[in-house]
Formats: sequence, C-alpha cells, structure tokens
Amino acid sequence: MVNLGFNSINEGFDEGVSRALNYLTVIGTGYLNEKKEPEAEKMVVSIKEIGKAAALQGMENATVNAIRALEKLLHCSMEQNMQGTTVSVLLSFGAIGKTAAEQQMEVVAKLAASVLGKSGNTAALLNQKRETIAVVIGLGEIGKAVTKMKFPDLSENTAICISCLGDIGKITAQKSLEEAAVGVELMLQEMAAAAMQENLQNSVRSIASSIEEIGKNAEEENMENAVFQATSALQTIMSNAGSRYLNDASIAAKVALESFNEFDVINDEANIKKIEEIREIMRALWVDSK
Repeated sequence: MVNLGFNSINEGFDEGVSRALNYLTVIGTGYLNEKKEPEAEKMVVSIKEIGKAAALQGMENATVNAIRALEKLLHCSMEQNMQGTTVSVLLSFGAIGKTAAEQQMEVVAKLAASVLGKSGNTAALLNQKRETIAVVIGLGEIGKAVTKMKFPDLSENTAICISCLGDIGKITAQKSLEEAAVGVELMLQEMAAAAMQENLQNSVRSIASSIEEIGKNAEEENMENAVFQATSALQTIMSNAGSRYLNDASIAAKVALESFNEFDVINDEANIKKIEEIREIMRALWVDSK
C-alpha cells in the first residue's frame, strides 16, 4: 500500500494517494490500540514520506491529507500514552511542513504550523517535555523555511511560527520546563539568523520581541539557563543585524537586551554547557526523524 502511495504521486493521482493514506492510518490506529508502538511508528514514517513526496510534486491535496492522517494517529497515540509515537508524529508535521514551505506551498505550511502550535500548547500545559521539544523543533524548521521566502518581509506563515513558538515559550517558562523554553529560544535565534540572511528586518524585530518576552517570563521563574539563552540570543541578533546594516532590527534587539539585568548577560560556562546539551538533544531528535 505504501508503493501505491508513491506510485500515485508519480502519476499525479490524488485518489490513489488518499487510498494509501487511509489504509496506513487505519492500520496505524489498530497498532496503537493494540499497544504495538514499533509497528505504529512504521506507519507514521510511511505517511510522513508520502506527505513529503507529495509536497515535492506540488500535490497540495495529497500533502494536506497526509497531515490529516497524522493528526488521527496523534490523537490515538496521545490517548494511549505512547510518547514515542506522539513525538514521531509531531516531528513528522515539521518535516512535511518544512518540505511544503520549501516548495512555496503556503497553505500546507500554515496547516502544519498551526497543528504544531496547538499541540505544543497542550503538551506544555501538561508538562510533557519531550513532546513540547518535538513541537518546537518542527515549528522552528518550518519557520526557517518560510523565512527564506523573501517576500513579504514578515509573511503570514513566518508570523504564525514566531507567534506559536512565543506562546509555547511563555507557557514552558511558566511551567518551569526550562529545557523546552531554551529550545524555543534556540529555534527563534535560528529563525532570526535565516531572516537576517534575507535582510528581513520586520521578522527579526518580531523574533527579538518574542525572545525578550520568553526571557522575562523565565526571569520571573528563576530559570537561569533560559534567561541566559535569551540574553545571548539578543546579543547575537543585535551584533549580526548591525553588521548587516539592519539598523531597526539591531536597535530592537538592543532595547530588548537592556530590559534584562546586566548580570544575566555575563557568560557562564555552566550555562553554555547546558544550552549546548539541549541544542544537541534537539539536533539528534530532528536527525533521527528524517
């Protein structure tokens, strides 16, 4: 049935892709209900690959159907408390959304980001660290991809990714999910770097504001690593934006940075080590999901 999906994509046959996705969803749901997680995860991978292939072929309906199929598996995996499958599905949304964004399929990228945003808020509120980090990775990857589409400066999809990451960042700070909060700040910093490459000042300014807000929430909760990463990210944005003559963005980052206590800006080896550990965890999760 997986072959039917790929063959149908090669032929541009939406109905064949839909049949394959429906079949894989039913089988995957059955595996989840039977607590057969490894088998269920194979179905997730198959649906993800079909979704990515459909996006590469510009088949919008088929790509949307892949996301909808994964949503069904997500609900089931959450009901069954199967963390591994849930994380796999969440990362799959990111993979499909990223591919769609790279193909300038804005509707699909928006759908993937919106699903992730909603899932991330839920995961953070439930103190589900690993699931939240998976969402953050997915949103960040979509965000970087949509940011590289130069026009307009602050596109709707870029704004959605920044907003979703910002909301999740605030919740994780309030819930003392420090690793996830740092993860949000790291992804926003990477989005800012992508935006600066394209000279997108409004996007960078929006990201700086979001990082500041997360950092201030973290400060209230005495989350030292998250505060340090916020100030570090703002310093980097201020410097890099200035060197690219993105003066408005540089000033915005400088103003945001000045809202923090000067001691938060001091480099600390322990903070740097912890942040690098979080960065590596996120990198490994994303690489393993490809």
